[in-house]
Amino acid sequence: MVGMARSNTPADPALLNSLDQRVRKVDEDRWLSSRYAAQKQRNSLITLYALNYELARIRLAVSDPTLGAIRFQWWRDALDAIPRDETPEHDVALALQTQVRGEVLSGDGLHKLIDLHERAFEANDRSLEPEALLAAMAARVFTAVHGWGEEISALAPHWAALRRNEDVGYGPVVAKVPAAIRPAVAHFRLRRVYAGTAVPSGFSKRMCVFRAMMAGRV
Repeated sequence: MVGMARSNTPADPALLNSLDQRVRKVDEDRWLSSRYAAQKQRNSLITLYALNYELARIRLAVSDPTLGAIRFQWWRDALDAIPRDETPEHDVALALQTQVRGEVLSGDGLHKLIDLHERAFEANDRSLEPEALLAAMAARVFTAVHGWGEEISALAPHWAALRRNEDVGYGPVVAKVPAAIRPAVAHFRLRRVYAGTAVPSGFSKRMCVFRAMMAGRV
């Protein structure tokens, strides 16, 4: 981690492009869905997913609970520094600065995301990772009212388990995704691919997400 430094610099295109490429590498499923969002909303999604990656990878970087707690607290402090114009010189924190100040991403929601990731870390249980909250926050980038909250809660952890190669089956059949939030959740259709026996190709994943976007069936 890096130290705190005063910064009023908004997330610039080069920074966002760097984060976009990072998310593409480490979280391809959500990245594919984000391609169908307009640029402004895409920037919000990529910023959110980049933070999620930073939180999720703490379990890969450290195993000691104290060291983990320090890293999670760093992100809480980074969020709390935004209103004081003391955002740390970290690319994800600077991107978050723009989203939080623009009230696109909720500071309370981001704090909850950190808390739940820390709970999963402490329990050493990836099933506790806040997949549903993350998807709900992504959907909120597009609209606060969409009527698909129960479906997100049911599918997000199920899709994540399948992506981790857990044998949980295809999962529930749900209502059609509202068009407004499809770029936030179209990747849930990939459970159809992960529930199969073959390793999915990049092309098959792209086509799967495309069908979700077109038909709203995940």
